[in-house]
Amino acid sequence: MESTAATERSRPGTTALLAAQRSINQALLGLFDLIRELDDQKTLIANSVTDVASWLEFDLGFDPRNARGWVRIATALPALPVTGRAFADGRISPDELRILCRYATPENEADLLAVAAETGVSDLARAIRDHLDEPQPVRANNRDGGWLRTQWSEDESVLAVRGEIPGVDGLLVETALMRLAAQVPVDAHTGLYRHHDVRQAEALVQLASYATAADADHDRATLVVHFDAADVATGLTSGHIGERIIDRDELLRIACDSRLQPAIDDADGVTVGVGRTTRKIPAWLRRLVDGRDGGCRFPSCGRTRWTHAHHLVHWANGGPTNLDNLVSLCGFHHRLIHRKKWRIDGNPAGRLTFIDQWGTIYQPARRPFPPSHTQTLLDYVEHHREYMTGRLAAAVGVT
Repeated sequence: MESTAATERSRPGTTALLAAQRSINQALLGLFDLIRELDDQKTLIANSVTDVASWLEFDLGFDPRNARGWVRIATALPALPVTGRAFADGRISPDELRILCRYATPENEADLLAVAAETGVSDLARAIRDHLDEPQPVRANNRDGGWLRTQWSEDESVLAVRGEIPGVDGLLVETALMRLAAQVPVDAHTGLYRHHDVRQAEALVQLASYATAADADHDRATLVVHFDAADVATGLTSGHIGERIIDRDELLRIACDSRLQPAIDDADGVTVGVGRTTRKIPAWLRRLVDGRDGGCRFPSCGRTRWTHAHHLVHWANGGPTNLDNLVSLCGFHHRLIHRKKWRIDGNPAGRLTFIDQWGTIYQPARRPFPPSHTQTLLDYVEHHREYMTGRLAAAVGVT
C-alpha cells in the first residue's frame, strides 16, 4: 500500500487539508475538555439547563443528536488515550471519533482504530459491530412510526431500554421525562442533584408506576407473586414475578400499597395454594393519609404527585394498616427507604425521624440552589418544547 507521505505528495492540496483538519481536531479536543469541566450540576442550574447537551443545543446551535454525541465523546475520551492521539494527529475525523467513542474501550481501541483505517465512515459502525460480534440494531419500518426494545442483563438485574420514537411522539415522551426529571429531589446524602441521565431513568420509573397504579382493571393491576412452599415454611419472603426473582426488600416496597395475590408453589413449580387478593390500603384511609401529610414526608421533599403510602411497620412483619402506621412518600424516597434499608421512627401525626443505613439521623444538607430552581428548569423544558415544536413543523413544511 502506498505510504501516507507518498499519497500526500501525489494529491495536490492534501497536505494542506490534513494540516487544517489536525488544527480543527486539536481545537475540538479543547472543547471536549471544556464540556467535561462544565458538566457540573451547579454550573448547569446557574445557566438554567439540565445537561450540557441542551447547553450546546441552545447556545451553540447544535442539533440535539449531535449535541448528545459530542457529550458522549467528551465523556469517553479520557479513557481512550490511543484514540485521542489519533484524533489529534488528524488520522480520524470527528465523525469517525463519534462512532469509535460509542464502542471503544481501553482494551479494544487499537483494534477498532485499525478497523476504521480500512472502512469508510458510512460503514464504520456496522464494521465495528461485526468485529465485536454484536447484533445489528433493529430498525422499524417507517410506516410503523418507531420501535422500542427491552433486554435484561445476563444476571437479570438490569433492564436495558433502547429505541426510536419519531416526530411529535418523541417530543411528547422527551417533554414528559424532562419535566419529571426536573422535579426529582436532591440526593439525600450529598444534597446535590444527581446526573440528568439518572433523573430521567427515575422519571421513567415514575411514569410506569403511575400507569400501573391508575389501571382500574383488577386482573391487569393485580400483582401475582409466587413463593416456594419450602421458603414460606422457613419464614423467607422472597418470591418471583414471572421469571424475575424479587428479593425481600423490593417485595416489601411494592407490597406497601398495591393489590397482591400470593401463589404458593411446590417443589415442581405447581401452584398448590393461592392467597386472597386484597388492596392493603382502602381508598378512604388513603385519603386520610394524604390529607394529613400533604405530600412526601421525607425532609425537605414535599412532592404531592404520585405518592405512595408506606407502612412504618410493614404488614408482612405484623404492622397494621392504620392511620398511625402509614406515611406518604414519593416514589423516589419510597425506593430509597426500602433499597437502602433506611428506618423511620416517630409518630406520623407529629414528628418523624429518618435514619439512614448507617444509623445516622438524616439532616437535609443546605440547598446549593435557590428554591426557584425547579421552576427555572420547568421553564427551560417549556422553552425546549416550543423550540422543538418549531423545528418539527419546519421539517414537515408546516407554517
